[in-house]
Amino acid sequence: MSIFAGSNRELNMLQRIFYKLILILILSGFVSQQSKAQGSVTDSVISTFILQVNYAYQVPGGDMADDYGHNSMIGPEFTYKTNKNWLWGLEANFIFGNDVKKAAEIIDQITSDQGFVIGLDGTFTNVRPMERGFSMLGKVGKVIPAFNINPNSGIVFNFGVGYTQHKIRWDVEGNNAPQLGGDYKKGYDRFSEGFIMSQSLGLFYLGDARLWNFKAALEVQEAFTTMKRYNFDTMGGDSKSRVDLLFGIKLSWMIPLYGRAPKAMYYF
Repeated sequence: MSIFAGSNRELNMLQRIFYKLILILILSGFVSQQSKAQGSVTDSVISTFILQVNYAYQVPGGDMADDYGHNSMIGPEFTYKTNKNWLWGLEANFIFGNDVKKAAEIIDQITSDQGFVIGLDGTFTNVRPMERGFSMLGKVGKVIPAFNINPNSGIVFNFGVGYTQHKIRWDVEGNNAPQLGGDYKKGYDRFSEGFIMSQSLGLFYLGDARLWNFKAALEVQEAFTTMKRYNFDTMGGDSKSRVDLLFGIKLSWMIPLYGRAPKAMYYF
Protein backbone atom coordinates (compact mmCIF):
# COMPACT_ATOMS: atom_id res chain seq x y z
CA MET A 1 0.00 0.00 0.00
CA SER A 2 1.53 3.32 -1.06
CA ILE A 3 2.04 6.10 1.48
CA PHE A 4 0.57 8.44 -1.12
CA ALA A 5 -2.87 6.84 -1.16
CA GLY A 6 -5.42 9.08 0.47
CA SER A 7 -9.01 9.97 1.13
CA ASN A 8 -11.44 11.97 -0.99
CA ARG A 9 -12.04 14.66 1.62
CA GLU A 10 -10.27 17.39 -0.36
CA LEU A 11 -12.18 16.52 -3.53
CA ASN A 12 -15.48 16.60 -1.66
CA MET A 13 -14.61 19.98 -0.15
CA LEU A 14 -13.80 21.39 -3.59
CA GLN A 15 -17.07 20.07 -4.95
CA ARG A 16 -19.02 21.75 -2.14
CA ILE A 17 -17.25 25.07 -2.76
CA PHE A 18 -17.92 24.82 -6.49
CA TYR A 19 -21.60 23.97 -6.04
CA LYS A 20 -22.06 26.92 -3.66
CA LEU A 21 -20.49 29.27 -6.19
CA ILE A 22 -22.75 27.91 -8.93
CA LEU A 23 -25.83 28.40 -6.71
CA ILE A 24 -24.82 31.99 -5.88
CA LEU A 25 -24.34 32.81 -9.54
CA ILE A 26 -27.64 31.24 -10.58
CA LEU A 27 -29.52 33.19 -7.88
CA SER A 28 -27.71 36.36 -8.91
CA GLY A 29 -28.64 35.70 -12.50
CA PHE A 30 -32.30 35.25 -11.54
CA VAL A 31 -32.27 38.55 -9.68
CA SER A 32 -30.66 40.31 -12.62
CA GLN A 33 -33.29 38.85 -14.96
CA GLN A 34 -35.95 40.64 -12.89
CA SER A 35 -34.24 44.02 -13.16
CA LYS A 36 -35.53 46.77 -15.44
CA ALA A 37 -32.98 46.11 -18.20
CA GLN A 38 -35.16 44.55 -20.89
CA GLY A 39 -33.23 45.56 -24.00
CA SER A 40 -30.48 43.98 -26.03
CA VAL A 41 -26.80 44.59 -25.34
CA THR A 42 -26.02 44.26 -29.03
CA ASP A 43 -26.72 47.92 -29.90
CA SER A 44 -24.47 49.92 -27.56
CA VAL A 45 -21.67 49.59 -25.04
CA ILE A 46 -23.07 49.22 -21.52
CA SER A 47 -21.72 49.46 -17.99
CA THR A 48 -22.52 46.65 -15.58
CA PHE A 49 -21.29 44.67 -12.61
CA ILE A 50 -20.36 41.06 -13.42
CA LEU A 51 -20.15 38.03 -11.15
CA GLN A 52 -18.13 35.10 -12.40
CA VAL A 53 -16.53 31.76 -11.55
CA ASN A 54 -13.05 31.10 -12.94
CA TYR A 55 -11.36 27.77 -13.56
CA ALA A 56 -7.81 27.36 -14.85
CA TYR A 57 -5.59 24.40 -15.66
CA GLN A 58 -1.99 25.44 -15.11
CA VAL A 59 1.51 24.24 -15.98
CA PRO A 60 4.28 25.40 -13.60
CA GLY A 61 7.57 27.02 -14.51
CA GLY A 62 10.56 28.47 -12.67
CA ASP A 63 10.98 27.35 -9.06
CA MET A 64 7.38 26.13 -9.02
CA ALA A 65 8.23 23.46 -11.58
CA ASP A 66 10.94 22.05 -9.27
CA ASP A 67 8.38 21.41 -6.53
CA TYR A 68 5.02 20.72 -8.20
CA GLY A 69 3.43 19.33 -11.34
CA HIS A 70 0.31 20.53 -13.15
CA ASN A 71 -2.40 22.06 -10.96
CA SER A 72 -5.88 23.56 -11.13
CA MET A 73 -7.28 26.84 -9.86
CA ILE A 74 -10.87 27.84 -9.11
CA GLY A 75 -12.47 30.89 -7.56
CA PRO A 76 -14.89 33.81 -7.80
CA GLU A 77 -14.34 37.20 -9.43
CA PHE A 78 -16.28 40.45 -9.16
CA THR A 79 -15.86 42.89 -12.05
CA TYR A 80 -17.18 46.28 -13.06
CA LYS A 81 -17.36 46.89 -16.81
CA THR A 82 -17.54 50.55 -17.84
CA ASN A 83 -19.32 52.01 -20.86
CA LYS A 84 -15.84 52.41 -22.38
CA ASN A 85 -15.25 48.64 -22.16
CA TRP A 86 -12.74 48.93 -19.31
CA LEU A 87 -12.81 46.14 -16.72
CA TRP A 88 -12.01 46.66 -13.03
CA GLY A 89 -12.13 43.62 -10.80
CA LEU A 90 -11.09 41.61 -7.78
CA GLU A 91 -10.56 37.85 -7.88
CA ALA A 92 -9.71 35.14 -5.34
CA ASN A 93 -8.36 31.73 -6.28
CA PHE A 94 -7.95 28.38 -4.58
CA ILE A 95 -4.98 26.45 -6.02
CA PHE A 96 -4.90 22.67 -5.79
CA GLY A 97 -2.95 19.75 -7.24
CA ASN A 98 -1.79 16.25 -6.38
CA ASP A 99 1.73 16.20 -7.89
CA VAL A 100 4.33 17.01 -5.22
CA LYS A 101 7.68 16.14 -6.74
CA LYS A 102 9.95 15.96 -3.68
CA ALA A 103 7.46 14.47 -1.22
CA ALA A 104 9.36 11.27 -0.48
CA GLU A 105 12.61 13.20 -0.04
CA ILE A 106 11.06 15.73 2.36
CA ILE A 107 9.71 13.11 4.79
CA ASP A 108 12.51 10.58 4.34
CA GLN A 109 13.69 11.05 7.95
CA ILE A 110 10.31 9.99 9.37
CA THR A 111 9.65 7.00 7.10
CA SER A 112 10.68 3.36 7.44
CA ASP A 113 13.29 1.65 5.28
CA GLN A 114 10.43 0.63 3.00
CA GLY A 115 9.32 4.26 2.63
CA PHE A 116 6.23 4.18 4.85
CA VAL A 117 5.12 6.42 7.71
CA ILE A 118 4.44 4.42 10.88
CA GLY A 119 1.34 5.43 12.83
CA LEU A 120 0.56 5.45 16.54
CA ASP A 121 -0.69 1.87 16.38
CA GLY A 122 2.57 0.64 14.85
CA THR A 123 1.12 0.05 11.39
CA PHE A 124 1.80 1.80 8.13
CA THR A 125 -0.27 4.97 7.73
CA ASN A 126 -1.59 6.26 4.42
CA VAL A 127 -0.17 9.71 3.70
CA ARG A 128 -1.05 11.85 0.72
CA PRO A 129 0.92 15.00 -0.18
CA MET A 130 -1.06 17.66 -2.04
CA GLU A 131 -0.31 21.08 -3.42
CA ARG A 132 -2.49 23.80 -1.91
CA GLY A 133 -2.47 27.54 -2.35
CA PHE A 134 -4.40 30.78 -2.46
CA SER A 135 -4.17 34.07 -4.34
CA MET A 136 -6.04 37.36 -4.43
CA LEU A 137 -5.55 39.93 -7.19
CA GLY A 138 -6.84 43.34 -8.18
CA LYS A 139 -7.30 43.46 -11.95
CA VAL A 140 -7.73 45.90 -14.81
CA GLY A 141 -8.61 44.98 -18.36
CA LYS A 142 -9.96 46.16 -21.67
CA VAL A 143 -12.45 44.63 -24.11
CA ILE A 144 -11.75 45.43 -27.77
CA PRO A 145 -14.81 44.69 -29.93
CA ALA A 146 -13.95 42.14 -32.62
CA PHE A 147 -15.38 39.40 -34.85
CA ASN A 148 -18.63 41.40 -35.36
CA ILE A 149 -20.17 39.87 -32.21
CA ASN A 150 -21.49 43.01 -30.46
CA PRO A 151 -20.00 46.21 -28.96
CA ASN A 152 -19.53 44.52 -25.57
CA SER A 153 -17.69 41.44 -26.80
CA GLY A 154 -14.37 40.69 -28.44
CA ILE A 155 -10.71 40.39 -27.54
CA VAL A 156 -9.92 40.99 -23.87
CA PHE A 157 -6.65 41.92 -22.16
CA ASN A 158 -6.21 41.68 -18.38
CA PHE A 159 -3.45 42.64 -15.96
CA GLY A 160 -3.47 41.87 -12.23
CA VAL A 161 -1.37 42.30 -9.08
CA GLY A 162 -1.82 40.85 -5.63
CA TYR A 163 -0.79 38.31 -2.99
CA THR A 164 -0.27 34.55 -3.19
CA GLN A 165 0.78 31.63 -1.01
CA HIS A 166 1.35 27.92 -1.55
CA LYS A 167 2.40 24.90 0.49
CA ILE A 168 2.33 21.11 0.77
CA ARG A 169 -0.70 19.72 2.59
CA TRP A 170 -0.01 16.34 4.20
CA ASP A 171 -3.27 14.39 4.37
CA VAL A 172 -2.81 11.66 7.01
CA GLU A 173 -5.41 8.89 7.19
CA GLY A 174 -7.16 9.04 10.56
CA ASN A 175 -4.63 11.64 11.80
CA ASN A 176 -2.65 8.62 12.93
CA ALA A 177 0.85 10.09 12.48
CA PRO A 178 1.77 12.75 15.09
CA GLN A 179 5.04 13.43 13.26
CA LEU A 180 2.88 15.03 10.53
CA GLY A 181 0.26 16.54 12.84
CA GLY A 182 -0.20 19.78 14.74
CA ASP A 183 2.67 22.23 14.47
CA TYR A 184 5.05 19.46 13.39
CA LYS A 185 3.57 19.35 9.88
CA LYS A 186 4.64 22.96 9.35
CA GLY A 187 8.24 21.73 9.30
CA TYR A 188 7.46 19.76 6.16
CA ASP A 189 4.97 21.97 4.30
CA ARG A 190 7.36 24.37 2.45
CA PHE A 191 4.95 27.30 3.04
CA SER A 192 5.84 30.22 0.74
CA GLU A 193 4.18 33.57 0.10
CA GLY A 194 4.71 36.80 -1.77
CA PHE A 195 3.75 39.19 -4.56
CA ILE A 196 2.05 37.99 -7.75
CA MET A 197 1.33 39.47 -11.18
CA SER A 198 -0.85 38.10 -13.98
CA GLN A 199 -1.42 38.84 -17.66
CA SER A 200 -4.03 37.27 -19.91
CA LEU A 201 -5.31 37.47 -23.48
CA GLY A 202 -8.56 35.92 -24.61
CA LEU A 203 -12.12 36.12 -25.85
CA PHE A 204 -14.85 37.95 -23.93
CA TYR A 205 -18.51 37.30 -24.76
CA LEU A 206 -21.38 39.28 -23.23
CA GLY A 207 -24.82 38.71 -24.73
CA ASP A 208 -28.56 38.93 -24.13
CA ALA A 209 -28.82 35.53 -22.43
CA ARG A 210 -27.54 36.56 -19.04
CA LEU A 211 -26.76 33.06 -17.81
CA TRP A 212 -24.70 32.26 -20.91
CA ASN A 213 -21.75 34.61 -20.97
CA PHE A 214 -18.15 33.53 -20.86
CA LYS A 215 -14.49 34.41 -21.08
CA ALA A 216 -11.72 32.11 -22.32
CA ALA A 217 -8.10 33.20 -22.05
CA LEU A 218 -4.45 32.22 -21.95
CA GLU A 219 -2.92 33.45 -18.69
CA VAL A 220 0.59 33.80 -17.28
CA GLN A 221 1.25 34.38 -13.59
CA GLU A 222 4.59 35.40 -12.05
CA ALA A 223 4.98 35.20 -8.27
CA PHE A 224 7.98 36.41 -6.28
CA THR A 225 7.84 34.44 -3.05
CA THR A 226 10.00 33.36 -0.13
CA MET A 227 9.77 30.28 2.07
CA LYS A 228 8.64 31.10 5.63
CA ARG A 229 9.25 27.84 7.53
CA TYR A 230 12.04 26.10 9.36
CA ASN A 231 12.39 22.81 7.49
CA PHE A 232 12.93 19.72 9.63
CA ASP A 233 14.43 17.67 6.79
CA THR A 234 17.14 20.25 5.99
CA MET A 235 17.48 21.49 9.58
CA GLY A 236 17.14 25.09 8.51
CA GLY A 237 15.16 27.72 6.62
CA ASP A 238 15.48 28.96 3.08
CA SER A 239 15.23 32.73 2.60
CA LYS A 240 16.16 32.59 -1.09
CA SER A 241 13.76 34.51 -3.31
CA ARG A 242 11.69 32.27 -5.55
CA VAL A 243 10.27 32.96 -9.00
CA ASP A 244 7.13 30.86 -9.34
CA LEU A 245 5.57 30.78 -12.81
CA LEU A 246 2.20 29.40 -13.88
CA PHE A 247 0.99 29.11 -17.48
CA GLY A 248 -2.69 28.31 -17.87
CA ILE A 249 -5.88 28.09 -19.86
CA LYS A 250 -8.58 29.99 -17.98
CA LEU A 251 -12.34 29.65 -18.46
CA SER A 252 -14.88 31.95 -16.82
CA TRP A 253 -18.66 31.75 -16.52
CA MET A 254 -20.07 35.25 -16.14
CA ILE A 255 -23.40 36.70 -15.01
CA PRO A 256 -23.83 40.43 -15.69
CA LEU A 257 -26.01 42.32 -13.22
CA TYR A 258 -27.55 44.81 -15.62
CA GLY A 259 -28.86 47.86 -13.77
CA ARG A 260 -30.50 49.61 -16.71
CA ALA A 261 -30.87 49.18 -20.40
CA PRO A 262 -28.81 51.14 -22.92
CA LYS A 263 -30.27 54.51 -23.97
CA ALA A 264 -31.13 53.15 -27.40
CA MET A 265 -33.56 50.77 -25.73
CA TYR A 266 -35.76 53.59 -24.44
CA TYR A 267 -37.07 54.47 -27.91
CA PHE A 268 -40.50 53.00 -28.58
